Amino acid sequence: MAAEIKGHVYDKKTKEQIVGAYVAIKSLTKAGVTELDGDYSLKNLAPGTYAISCTYLGYREIDTTISITSSDEIVKIDFYLSGSSKELKEVHIKSKLSRESDLFANKTEQNADNIINVMSAHSIQISPDLTVSEVMQRISGVSMARGDGGQGQYAIIRGMDKRFNTTLINGVKIPSPDNKDRYVPLDMFPAELVERLEVIKTLTPSMEGDATGGSINMVMKNAPDKLMVDANFGLGYSSIWGSNDFQKYSTATVNWKSPAEMLGPNVFAPASDFPLQNLVTTNIHSPLNTNSSLTIGNRFFKDKLGIIISGSYQSTYDGYHANTLLQAENTGPSPDIHTNNVPDIEDFLVRQYSTLSNRLGTEAKIDYKINDKNTISLFGTYLSLDDYRVRQTIDSQKGGTSLANGWALVNGLHYRTETRTTLQNIYNTTLQGKHQITDFLSADWSLVTSEAKRLLPNDAQFGYDEKGAASPTNPPKYVTYGTPYVSGLSDEWQHNTDKDLAGYGNIHYTPDAIPFLKGIDIGVMYRHKDRSNYDNKYSLSPVSDKDTDIQVYTNVENSKFYFLPASGALGSAAGNAGIYTFNEDLLAYYAQAHINIGEKTTILGGARVENTQQSYNTQLPVTVYGYKASYNYIDILPSIQAKYQLQENGAIRASYFNSVNRPAYSDLVPYADHSANEYYPTQGNPNLLHSVIHNADIRYELFPKGLDEFMIGGFYKYVINPIEYGLSKQTALDLDITPTNRPNATNYGLELVARKFFGNFGISGNYTYTHSDVIDEKHILHYLPSGSTTYDSLSVHRPLQGQAANIGNFSLLYRNRKQQIEAQLALLYTGDRINTVSYYNGLDIWQKPTWNLDFSLQKQFGKHFIAYFKYKNILNTGVQLYIKETNQNYSSDIYPFQESPNYYTIEKDYYRSSILLGVRYKIF
Repeated sequence: MAAEIKGHVYDKKTKEQIVGAYVAIKSLTKAGVTELDGDYSLKNLAPGTYAISCTYLGYREIDTTISITSSDEIVKIDFYLSGSSKELKEVHIKSKLSRESDLFANKTEQNADNIINVMSAHSIQISPDLTVSEVMQRISGVSMARGDGGQGQYAIIRGMDKRFNTTLINGVKIPSPDNKDRYVPLDMFPAELVERLEVIKTLTPSMEGDATGGSINMVMKNAPDKLMVDANFGLGYSSIWGSNDFQKYSTATVNWKSPAEMLGPNVFAPASDFPLQNLVTTNIHSPLNTNSSLTIGNRFFKDKLGIIISGSYQSTYDGYHANTLLQAENTGPSPDIHTNNVPDIEDFLVRQYSTLSNRLGTEAKIDYKINDKNTISLFGTYLSLDDYRVRQTIDSQKGGTSLANGWALVNGLHYRTETRTTLQNIYNTTLQGKHQITDFLSADWSLVTSEAKRLLPNDAQFGYDEKGAASPTNPPKYVTYGTPYVSGLSDEWQHNTDKDLAGYGNIHYTPDAIPFLKGIDIGVMYRHKDRSNYDNKYSLSPVSDKDTDIQVYTNVENSKFYFLPASGALGSAAGNAGIYTFNEDLLAYYAQAHINIGEKTTILGGARVENTQQSYNTQLPVTVYGYKASYNYIDILPSIQAKYQLQENGAIRASYFNSVNRPAYSDLVPYADHSANEYYPTQGNPNLLHSVIHNADIRYELFPKGLDEFMIGGFYKYVINPIEYGLSKQTALDLDITPTNRPNATNYGLELVARKFFGNFGISGNYTYTHSDVIDEKHILHYLPSGSTTYDSLSVHRPLQGQAANIGNFSLLYRNRKQQIEAQLALLYTGDRINTVSYYNGLDIWQKPTWNLDFSLQKQFGKHFIAYFKYKNILNTGVQLYIKETNQNYSSDIYPFQESPNYYTIEKDYYRSSILLGVRYKIF
């Protein structure tokens, strides 16, 4: 055996462990670097006396002498370092905590005025995630609404739907390119651009009041203190394309403007203006994904000028398979009012999606220190996400709605090919200044211009059909016969633009004369928003072959179409509510005070006033209700945040604040949009009211040492006029997804966060329990004793849409500073939640619980190179939707892909795993 010297290194003042301190034996080439819990170890020592030094930047060096008397002795010694500063000809040498470090994120949480959770750039880098949306799901209380390919897009925070959350860049709200909503698709943001990610869960008066669940603040990279270069390149692979071919189409023949925009609104478009080449697909086998980024930054002119430029580009081949049952607009009557209706299925869809996503993110920031009292900065960012999607659909329709006949009445198989190009971008420019006017008075201001765009050009759909019939079996099975024939062609153009001009001004007063008054802040904000939306759709009919009433299908390019009726050549633009303008002016002002009560209690309290003015105008005839409208309302939003310091590294926080939720633009406009949802059109509601929410929070937090942390807290929300989407009957023949105000709702829950390191190993996890209650009006179609049928309504309790009762994250961490290896195995659980609210009682569509497992590993070689590996969705987790009603047709095998007699499986989406292998070069 050999002797060993080991122990820990602590900050003498705070008693926190120091990570990365250097412990060395002066007479030997033997040293140790403290790990994540501050421990070090010097092994394989012979008996003797050793001179040992302990050093860390910004601290005084400690020297000591240790004697070892036997070969198996273990000597334990802890070092407590004191801070140091050296002064030489007015040049100060000091250490500065990296803003991208985990420790800085911990300090930000600990020192914040309100309740927040923070994830550092370092944690993001070593995680399996590449986009902000993927990172978000690791944060306590957050789950994600997913898009094509299984990628997360929108955050659901503390059970509050995505509409209840806001997205900020450097504390400034940005517009959304989404054609329907205010919330920003987080998959547009490469994680490489972020210095840290903050989820702010309680609002102070100085913050905008429309973040009930939380405010997502992306703090972008700032100029470093010295030269920094960070370059990254990786190649990846999505395993779904190992057994299937990725389908692509040529964008060369895509018309970027609709015929009505090119020819004029009242000009008949010829059928030749609708090319078919963009509907011809080709296959790619095993395409590779790419991930690259570059960041360069430095300070100049004696650190007065800081510049950083950062860019990221990702190209990803995503896809999935989906099996879906579609409900009919009506349902068969129940025997009585006490028996729920049974879902009536009219369609079975089998779909395959192939999506190429090109994601570009750039940012630049210049800051200049004019003097000790005045600084100014200019920040700019441009983000784009271009999706090129092919969707292949096999639509197996039954011709009747009688469940007794099952699939006996069969119209046939419909084959559909859709090619969709979706181009989204956001740009933001922010000019900011900070000024120390006197010793007690300071001010800051921001001027912001932002624009978000979405372009959906030439969304083309082509179809051909096969007639069908039932076999004479019991139950009958579907068979096809006959020659396939062309059934139709449609092309749609959509684009929308959202422009913001905003100004922020704040004054801060910090008097010395009043001991308990830490400071007073007042401020004002004004934002003007202009939004425009365009929609135009054309539907063409096939030209019949000679002496027949059909056109035999051979291929897409040989198909021929014309307009029937001829007026269809004008498109749908005339009188289309989808062509509208929307304006919003928001004027807000606030006052808040920081108060100290004794040495341990601090209070931040005040109020915010927000005046909202909105108006829209459409092309609908003036005789149509809701063709235009205007809204004006004022909200007074009080807020109080309290913190009691139990000990130096532990505190209790409590808060109360009011918040609002404004309807999205399209929520108000009576526009039936078929592009936003895969299966049902969405329809606006001009009578929608904005929501007002009362919020209360409490949290205990402890930061024992280093990166260890423990937090437990609870929250309560009372929502007045909550807004939710639900399936509703706009007509006797159609189901639409419509936003409505539900009865007042409650939402409360518990959050738990913990992280602990044991040497090189660590465990990290969070768990959130959420319970919400909405009293909803449901309907039942049932028989009366007379034999006739009637609709009756009843009030039922259910959770908020999108809210999962249980969300959990658990990670195993490995960080070996000596070997320069970091690894993470991350498990994510999301409980079941309502996906779509139904018109009928008991027929809400739920999403089943999911388990996601991801792994990441990185190894540093020398001072500058890091190799990394990321493995996503190891369990091949998909998404499954179901209805919690007894499946009366399970045993008779009427509906496909059913799994249990206890529920109806409505949709099954199949995703696969992906890997990424890359290398990073850093000067830091």
